[in-house]
Parts: sequence; C-alpha cells; structure tokens
Amino acid sequence: MLPSSTTGIWWTLLRMARRILIDTSAIFAIISSTDDFHHQARNTYTDLLDSGEELYATSYILVEASALIHRRLGFEPLRTFIQSIQGVWNILWIDRGIHEEAWKRMAERGGSRLSFVDWSAIVAAEDARLTIFAFDEDFSQEGLVTIPGPSAMT
Repeated sequence: MLPSSTTGIWWTLLRMARRILIDTSAIFAIISSTDDFHHQARNTYTDLLDSGEELYATSYILVEASALIHRRLGFEPLRTFIQSIQGVWNILWIDRGIHEEAWKRMAERGGSRLSFVDWSAIVAAEDARLTIFAFDEDFSQEGLVTIPGPSAMT
C-alpha cells in the first residue's frame, strides 16, 4: 500500500491528465456528419462526456469553430452547438500573455504550417497541462499529447 502522500500525488497527476482541450478540427468532426472523422469524433466525445473528463476550449477556438460551423452548416447547427456546450465546457480566455507568446512562436516559424489559433491553443494547453482532442497532427508534432492520437488521423 502506498503512503497517503504518494497516493495523493498520483491522483493529482491522473486528474491533470484528464483535462481535455477540444480543437476546432474535433468540434467540426463531432458536428458534421460528412466529416471524414465524424464517427470517431462522436465516439471519442461520448467517451469523454461519459467518463466525466474536464472539457475546455479556448476563446479563439470557439470563434474559429463558430465561424466554420456557421459558414459550412448554417446558423441552426451553430445555435445547437453553442447551447450544447453551455455548462459542459470550460472556456479558457486567451489573455495578452498567451496571445503574445502564440504570435512570437508563429513569427519564429515564418507563419508556416500552424494557424495563429493553433499556436494560441498550443500555448494555452502547455500552460494548463491539457491534452488536446484534435484531428490535426500538428499538435502532436509540437510535442503535445493528443487524443485520439496521431495514428488515428491518417
């Protein structure tokens, strides 16, 4: 039997690993029945909800996802999405520090590959120690833990 102080540390680490940042790629895949990852996204999302994971989206991800849903699927799917996450997801508001660090990293890479929203998500996920739910290999290539995982995205 582990000492109670050791048990507490492991429990804390396990809980930290259960905080999930949901990326635009996963949001759209959950909502759009024509998305290539729709079934996998729905199953993963259902599993996250059923297991009581803490779900997060950044304010920038919500703006990006809302614009994408509205443009491709219309207002009613957007309204349904926004209503469905209220009280279920936590919003990480991008502050000046995250915004500036995201821009610094993007500028260092010459603006290639990742969007500004992606960089802000990476910085926020690193700061808050979040796992990213995404169908975008760029996050794992930047060293972040992703679900369902890079092999599921090909």
